[in-house]
Amino acid sequence: MDLNNLTVFSLANQDMKYLTERQKILAGNVANANTPGYLAKDLKKPNFSDELNSTLQMTVTNEKHFTGLGGSSLSARIYTPKPTQPLTIDGNGVVLEDQLNEISKDKGEYTRVMTLYNTYKNMIKTAVTKVSS
Repeated sequence: MDLNNLTVFSLANQDMKYLTERQKILAGNVANANTPGYLAKDLKKPNFSDELNSTLQMTVTNEKHFTGLGGSSLSARIYTPKPTQPLTIDGNGVVLEDQLNEISKDKGEYTRVMTLYNTYKNMIKTAVTKVSS
């Protein structure tokens, strides 16, 4: 049985991939905390409309129709949030405390998703295990 065919596992995998990529970006921010002119980056969490646009390619049949955005690649979701605190003299916008706080939140979220994943996996294992008499 392929667990990825079940919705709960598919969603958990997508969320874990997002959190892993976000951790990489946040780690890059911490690594560049002393780089002149560097501004912290972040990764937008995909929402339903992004996922819908990435799976459905809309065709414009009338020039008055809206055009579909189509595709939601990872690079399109990386953005530079507006700094909440003044930049340093050399133009660096990384606040280490903020980045470490975000890393901690991501770790907690990843742990939560892994717990859900393992709980559902164990429930399925229990359900399909034959009881010996």
